[in-house]
Amino acid sequence: MTTTTKLLAIDDESSIIASIHGILGDDDFHILEANNGKEGLKVLTAEQPDVVVVDYMMPELNGIEFIKAAKSIYPNIPIIVMTAHGDKQLALTFLKEGAFRYVEKPFDVEEFRLTIEDAKNHYHLIQENSKLHNIIALSDEFPEIIGESKAMQHVFNMINKVAETDVTVLVQGETGTGKELIAKAIHEKSDLKDGPFIRFNCAALPETLIESELFGHEKGSFTGADHTKLGRFELANNGTIFLDEVGELNPNMQVKLLRVLQEREFERVGGTSTIKINVRVVAATNRKLQNMVDGSTFREDLFYRLSVFPIDVPPLRERENDAALLAQYFLDRYKKRYNKSIDSFADTAMQYISEYQWKGNVRELENVISRAVILCQDHHITERHLSIDRPSTSNFIQDAIHNRWSEQDLVKHYAREVFRHCGESKKDTAEFLEINFRTLVSRLED
Repeated sequence: MTTTTKLLAIDDESSIIASIHGILGDDDFHILEANNGKEGLKVLTAEQPDVVVVDYMMPELNGIEFIKAAKSIYPNIPIIVMTAHGDKQLALTFLKEGAFRYVEKPFDVEEFRLTIEDAKNHYHLIQENSKLHNIIALSDEFPEIIGESKAMQHVFNMINKVAETDVTVLVQGETGTGKELIAKAIHEKSDLKDGPFIRFNCAALPETLIESELFGHEKGSFTGADHTKLGRFELANNGTIFLDEVGELNPNMQVKLLRVLQEREFERVGGTSTIKINVRVVAATNRKLQNMVDGSTFREDLFYRLSVFPIDVPPLRERENDAALLAQYFLDRYKKRYNKSIDSFADTAMQYISEYQWKGNVRELENVISRAVILCQDHHITERHLSIDRPSTSNFIQDAIHNRWSEQDLVKHYAREVFRHCGESKKDTAEFLEINFRTLVSRLED
C-alpha cells in the first residue's frame, strides 16, 4: 500500500510553490504551504510533515534561522534549502546547521524530484530506527533478550511454559546465540527467582578439578585441601544452576551428574555425609548431544535426563530482522559507554548488518558494533566502521559470465552496486558514475 508523504514548502514566491506542486503533485505527496519562516514553523508544529523545502531568502526568518528553530522542535526532520545564490560556502553553512541537502533555483526538475525522494527515504529510515527503540523499550518481559522474529517469539513462549515447572531444561544453540540469557530468563520467571543463579562452564577446568568445583570437598580430602569448600550445586540450593557446555563432561562426571539429577543428592569429595538439594538444572551445549550419544561419547540416560524440556535457540541468520534490532540495541549501549553522539546507521551499513551471516551470532554482532562505535567520529555509523565483509558481491564478473549477462545487464548491475555504495543517494550515484539523472533512473529500474 502506498503511503502519502507530507511535504511542507515554504517560499514567499507563489510561482515556486506552484512549481513544487507541478513536480510532485502526482507522486503521492500531500503538499503543505507557508509564505514565510514564521508561518512555516506554525505549520510544522501543527502538521508534523515528513520533509521540508524552504527558501533561503525570506522575510522574517531566512533559511538558516528556520533550520535552527525547526531542528529544536523536530531534530530529525529532513530540510532541503532552496537558494538562487549557488554559493558553495553558503551550501556548507546550510549542511553545518542541519540541512539535509540544498538545491539551486531555478532547479532541475529531475534532480529536485530525486532529492525529495532521498529526503523521504531518510525520514522513513529515522522512523524505522525509532520503531526499533520502541520495540526494545517494550521488551519488559525479557529485557536482556532482544528479538521480534517468529523464531524468537517461539523461544519466549517456551521459556514462559517451562519456567512454571521445576523440570530440567537443555538449551541448545550455536556459540554466541545467548544460551545463558535464556537460562537466566527461566530462573527469573520461576518460583526459585529469589534464590541464587550459579553458572558453571564444564569446559573451563581440568577434569581433576571439576568434581570439586561442582560438589565441593572436605578439608584434608586431597593435597592442598586445607579447608572445606562448598561446591556449585550446594551454593545453588533453592535456586538454579546453569551448566554451560555440558557436552564436554568426561564419562566419570557424566555418571555423577546423572545421580544428582535422579536423586537430588551428592557427597562432597572426601566426605561421607549425603547432602540433599533443591536445585533447578539448566544445561546448555553448542554440540549435537544426540550425535554424541550415537557415537557413544555421551551417556544416553544422562541425555534423556537433561533434555526433559529442550529449547533450541536459533542462529542470528535465521532470525529475520533481529540483526537490525540488536544492532540498534548495542549502538545505544556502547554510545553511552564511550560517550559518543551517534544517531543511527547509514542505509548501506544497515544493509551489511542485515545480510551478513553472523557465524558468531549475537556475540559477534555485539563486538562489531562496539568497535564501530569506537571508530566512528561522525553522527552515523557507515559500512567503513564495520569490521565485516560486505554482502557477497564477489565473483561479480563470474556471475555475469555464468548467467550470460548482456553488456546492458552488466551496466545495470554495476549501477545498482554503486547506488548501494553511495547510501542509496541517486544524486551521489549519478556524480560517481558521471551520468545524468534520467540515465541513472533507467539503469536502476528492473
